Amino acid sequence: MTLQRWDPFRDVMTLRDAVDRLFEESFVNPDRLFSLIGRGSRPMPLEVYETGDELVVRALVPGVTEDNLDVQYQQGMLTIRAKTETPAAHDDWTWHLREIGYGEMSRTLTLPREIDVDHAQASFKDGILTLHLPKAPEARPKQIKVSSAAQIGAGSKS
Repeated sequence: MTLQRWDPFRDVMTLRDAVDRLFEESFVNPDRLFSLIGRGSRPMPLEVYETGDELVVRALVPGVTEDNLDVQYQQGMLTIRAKTETPAAHDDWTWHLREIGYGEMSRTLTLPREIDVDHAQASFKDGILTLHLPKAPEARPKQIKVSSAAQIGAGSKS
């Protein structure tokens, strides 16, 4: 017998998660119905962060192969699509729990900066797609040289 401590906060969800769940379960959503039976679109968790020179997008796509990934960028919008195949079921199987979603996952987001698509790089490892999207030259910060007021005043004639 294993001693298990009771944690009162283990099953507590954030208010945002609770409101999201309320809306998802309160309305009839055909996409949700189809995703439960293995068709349709399901959410794809993302991380997006910005450095001085690039935007980095990380997408969680477990069970997806490189051949089933599609990344497109058009007019400031980044779209990532991933597809998993439903494994063949056998007549002699008795399902006790089935929570793994199969089918297509898709996310489209508006990027906060223009990017240089020609120099973008994508890598895929351990179910995580990582996109390195260099900022376009006009979207990168520019250094402005500071001059003393005496130099500015001396060069201008009024």
